[in-house]
Amino acid sequence: MLIVGTVVGIVLLIVLIVVWVVRRSDGRYRFRPSFEAACEVTVGGRRLVAYSGHRKVIRLADPATREDTAVLTHSRTWIRALCEVHVDGRPLLASGGRDGVVRLWDLEDRGELVASLTGHRGWVYGLCTVRISGRDLLASAGRDGVIHVWDPRDGRLVRTIDTGPRKGWIFSLCQVRTGGRTLLAAGHGNGTVTLWHAKSGQAALELTAHNRAVWTLCEVSDGDRTLLATAGWDGVVRLWDVEAPQEVRAFTAGVGPVYALCQAEAGDHTLLVAGGDGPGTAVWDPFTGERAGDLGMDLAGLLSGHGWVRAACQVRPAQGPPLVITVGYDDGARVWDVVKEIGSAPSERGAPEERA
Repeated sequence: MLIVGTVVGIVLLIVLIVVWVVRRSDGRYRFRPSFEAACEVTVGGRRLVAYSGHRKVIRLADPATREDTAVLTHSRTWIRALCEVHVDGRPLLASGGRDGVVRLWDLEDRGELVASLTGHRGWVYGLCTVRISGRDLLASAGRDGVIHVWDPRDGRLVRTIDTGPRKGWIFSLCQVRTGGRTLLAAGHGNGTVTLWHAKSGQAALELTAHNRAVWTLCEVSDGDRTLLATAGWDGVVRLWDVEAPQEVRAFTAGVGPVYALCQAEAGDHTLLVAGGDGPGTAVWDPFTGERAGDLGMDLAGLLSGHGWVRAACQVRPAQGPPLVITVGYDDGARVWDVVKEIGSAPSERGAPEERA
């Protein structure tokens, strides 16, 4: 009887969560995450978070006050990627999504749309800044398997990198600075990660990283060493030394795919946040493999749908500690003070490695 009661309880909990998700979406976007993109932005000297998804609006929020500060309503498409890029010291917000257009928004000027960059065929899934010859450029990639590098000053297409038809769609993109080089890393649908010299567009390295899609990439650096973190459908987070090149460690973050990675500072420690289908959002020391703790491992977090995280970023307010923002299936962004959540940062390097 105890076993039967437990099974019935679990089934009822699942039904409640499904009903909640459908109700929150008005029945129109069943099982779609509310928000799939998030990034740190600067507006009027304040550090805010921009987040968006299928509802075709971009929200700006102050994580320190936990309040939305603005809503951009003219994005016109389902958004899958957001990124801040600076033009002569002025911050712009780049967005990309379903219609294949990369849009640039001037948040200092009432969120005006200042440029629409066309060239992709299909979804844009990845955006990142890349610094070349002292200038910040913008890289974009997506369903067509092509990386475009843009000059945000005038919207000019600086370079196109065709990664080839066999690797599949590009779901993730990030800059990696190591060994005096700036590389562009792209995560593909077939589980590979390709790295390209940002300045020349030439191939640098290919990693056989995961089984199936690589949903997310993240550069992780503690000032002395830089690693590339990769994760995706197989639920494994892998850390790579691209100079060696070799995998240095791997760990399993939860029970399902991992969709979001971000670096987080906790005191004098550099941590890695990994979010996906949960439960909770895992926090690791990427340089030792030590599990530091979890975010959202509470009943409220699970019932809200926030066990299903789709994007994460760090915001550094002018006052107070850095904060981690996660977004996903519930109707808002969740704000985390990592040190408070995990109790304390890992205090020692050299803990035993944990491999998947």
